[in-house]
Amino acid sequence: MVKPTAFSRGALLASLAQAKTAASTSRYTLTQVFNATNFFSEFTFFDQPDPTHGFVEYVDAPTANRLSLAGYSQNGVYLGVDHTNTTTTGRKSTRVTSNQAFTKGLFIADIAHMPASASSSCGLWPAYWMFGPDWPTSGEIDILEGVNTQKSNSITLHTAKGCEMANTGSLGSTKLANGNCEGNTGCGQTTSATNNYGAGFNDIGGGIYALEWTDDHIAVWFFPRNSNTCKSLAAASPSSVPNTGNFGTPLAKFVGNGSGNCSIPNHFKDHNIVFDTTFCGDWAGQVWGQDDTCKSLADTCEDWVGQNPEGFQEAYWLVNDIKVYQQVDQGPAAGQTDGGFGVQRKPDEERRRARSFEA
Repeated sequence: MVKPTAFSRGALLASLAQAKTAASTSRYTLTQVFNATNFFSEFTFFDQPDPTHGFVEYVDAPTANRLSLAGYSQNGVYLGVDHTNTTTTGRKSTRVTSNQAFTKGLFIADIAHMPASASSSCGLWPAYWMFGPDWPTSGEIDILEGVNTQKSNSITLHTAKGCEMANTGSLGSTKLANGNCEGNTGCGQTTSATNNYGAGFNDIGGGIYALEWTDDHIAVWFFPRNSNTCKSLAAASPSSVPNTGNFGTPLAKFVGNGSGNCSIPNHFKDHNIVFDTTFCGDWAGQVWGQDDTCKSLADTCEDWVGQNPEGFQEAYWLVNDIKVYQQVDQGPAAGQTDGGFGVQRKPDEERRRARSFEA
């Protein structure tokens, strides 16, 4: 079990001066790095009721710090849940949202561990995702997500009516479950590898999830920890810009134009990055009775999650870093921007709240 150290005002924003000197001939330039030097000043804790009706109590930053639900571990960012106390009202957990919003780009997330256990992941619903304002109008991209005893990743898009995606260019073993991206169901692709999600992901030390978001497609790759591409991306200098042409076939690719029928710029914009761990709710709770392993543990998802805290010792994220690259010639997003690379900062009020969360 990982024991995080508390986060504090020490070691805040790492300088990005060097990071923004990418070669002028590159398609992308590095615009932001989130890691243990700046994560808790660049992400805001969400402490409101769960919009997906989970059996969860999201806590604010001081509470997360005090209860060791968030902090630093193994040079990474730790985001965990309460695994000590029983509850009848919802298990304490963490959900964080980036203070910056992004429109298009290349997002490289190095994740060492995700919420899952080899013994049982019943009740868990972890997600690494992005979403825009006025949901679902500005879209949602679920990059790494699943529930209960799921063995492989589900990658899903959600937006407003009028967006039909194809999965041309996806890995052959990845299947398009639904092409209509409208609303709660969205357009999802199911994957088959057992090392890209859950306990299998943790067994190999995680890896890197890469998301490329352009006007024409939204593509996701997974590179296991010991793969050459993962090693190369993890060790890359700030001035070294990844070339997605060398990434190989995406794990999942959503095509809006051509074989699909969706204007990505109209349906996906101004997205904040989110990490969260909820329990039960509209997905994990709804399918509880369809999972033989889970339903044998308790009659309901809430009963299991509430009365078995020890089952959630491994329910934590350990994030090494997230690097954001955007196209040099890409126009700015609406609102206040950072460097003209389509990075929108959230209102000053929210940024003040983010700073006050530091212990």
